[in-house]
Amino acid sequence: MTKKKRRLVLYMILTMVALLILMFFSGLQQGKARQKVTQKVDYSYLNFAEKNSNVKDGVIVLAYHRILKNNATVSFAQKISKNPQLQEYNVSQDEFIRQMNWLKKNHISIWSMSQFIEHTKNNTIRGRHVVITFDDIDTTLPRNASQKLAELSIPFTFFVITGKVGQNLDGEQLASWSEITQLAVKSNVTVGLHTNDLHYQVDNDPILSSGTLSKKAIIKDYQKSKQKLEKQLSINPTVFAYPYGSPNKALTEYMSSHGMVAIFLLEPGIVSNNMPDILKRVPRFIVTNSNFTELQKWLEVR
Repeated sequence: MTKKKRRLVLYMILTMVALLILMFFSGLQQGKARQKVTQKVDYSYLNFAEKNSNVKDGVIVLAYHRILKNNATVSFAQKISKNPQLQEYNVSQDEFIRQMNWLKKNHISIWSMSQFIEHTKNNTIRGRHVVITFDDIDTTLPRNASQKLAELSIPFTFFVITGKVGQNLDGEQLASWSEITQLAVKSNVTVGLHTNDLHYQVDNDPILSSGTLSKKAIIKDYQKSKQKLEKQLSINPTVFAYPYGSPNKALTEYMSSHGMVAIFLLEPGIVSNNMPDILKRVPRFIVTNSNFTELQKWLEVR
């Protein structure tokens, strides 16, 4: 091995060690900050299919966050870190591919965002369907998931934190505007808002539902987020997802009359016909490495 190659190997090893250390300490900090929030939700969604077996015509909106590759670095980081971005908010790439293949193989109806909104508005939901969404948009969407989605011609929607693009969030590197733009130009992709700079918590409460911000400040952030997305991508966003799924009544009412057609939360549920104002509070099923079977049970009964 040449001296140059030895230096390159050493550099790679040091980089991996530094990354693991950063993820470890970030995990400790984020794990403590989110402990109260994560305890509120059981992401196993046990008996979800059984509880909703009577819903014959409905749509489940799936929410993904991280699609990390299955490798030694990720495995080690998951063992030493409590960071929820590595745990419950991550679906491994192998599992994600398995899930997408299952949906296609079983001829599950996967609606685009426009189809979902149209049928929901018109109360014309017939049969069982899914909609696929991604929050935050770190680099794992363009690098580990988008190729499979394109291969299977699966439509999807992603929600951008416009003030954090290209930055580190909770130990994860968010996608750059260049990566987001490459995704946004695809015909089966919808881009939505995820706030500009309000994706954080204070005293274990999501800032948007904490009551600590004024209505003016919250609306200003929404306006700034919308303007940024319009400027960067030359599109008019019409969908919004609340960080941590925690809504703010004043913001919901403002957005509903200023551009947003559908507003998404993070709680399991099924959208069906004759649900007044459901587009102001669309439930979503947070997908993990282990709860997809509950979704399968519901979808298999047709």
